[in-house]
Amino acid sequence: MFNAMTRAEIWLQDTLDKPLGIEDLANHIGYSSSQVRRQFRQSFHISPSAYREKRRLERAAVLLALTPLNIAQIAIRCGYQNHSSFSRAFQRQYRLSPRNFRRSLKATLHSPTPNYGFNTRIEKSNGRQMILMRLYKAPEHIKGLGDASFHNPQLACLQARLRLSTTIIALPDILADRVNAINNESFHSYRTDIGLYLADTDNAKDIALPVLYRRVDIPTHYYASTCFESLADLYGALTHTIMYLLNRQYACHVSGHPPQVLWKTNHLELRIPLISG
Repeated sequence: MFNAMTRAEIWLQDTLDKPLGIEDLANHIGYSSSQVRRQFRQSFHISPSAYREKRRLERAAVLLALTPLNIAQIAIRCGYQNHSSFSRAFQRQYRLSPRNFRRSLKATLHSPTPNYGFNTRIEKSNGRQMILMRLYKAPEHIKGLGDASFHNPQLACLQARLRLSTTIIALPDILADRVNAINNESFHSYRTDIGLYLADTDNAKDIALPVLYRRVDIPTHYYASTCFESLADLYGALTHTIMYLLNRQYACHVSGHPPQVLWKTNHLELRIPLISG
């Protein structure tokens, strides 16, 4: 049942901007609404609707801190129908209005880019796929990241079939954590997705995945890329990338979608998805 509730939690994450309810979630995973409410609370110690609101507000905090979007635009992108309902929810969660939250972070986030020896650039990626499994741990608490044998023998078999794939992790909570928006209550606060990033010549549509894994389509998009040496440097690379984006004027800004770390041949690469507008 926890696997089903993990699928439910991922669905809630992936539909934050859509006006969908508990019936839609129940239909997605094939359970009744009452089963979903009961089992989700047992797994995450929070109702599905309350969980969705917390995740919506975390994304809103990221967009307030890291983008030039106005509050009405952020409200819509986070699934709220109007400015006032969003502002009331945000005030309840963070004890600050959206405007004051943004103002409180401006001084720290808009300081000069620190010189950590990182190099950030803006690049464009064509559409790809990832194959991912969710863990409810921060990356620094997961031993063996980057080693295909860590995942399980099934994933190692997949990597043998998808010869040009790259080991990857996706980090849905790292930006919210960076702007102090993670709410450390009893439900699982931190999530890390581990798996494979497929090359443009790979196609996994006809491959039966292990039960814990899912396919994730990545549309063509821009991203901020920063290379670093080891996972211990991840948060330094993240800070450098954020400062780089905030201190330069681009047509693109942080989208709020999960950053990724790819294990390249001689280094790691942090990618933060960007969106125009």
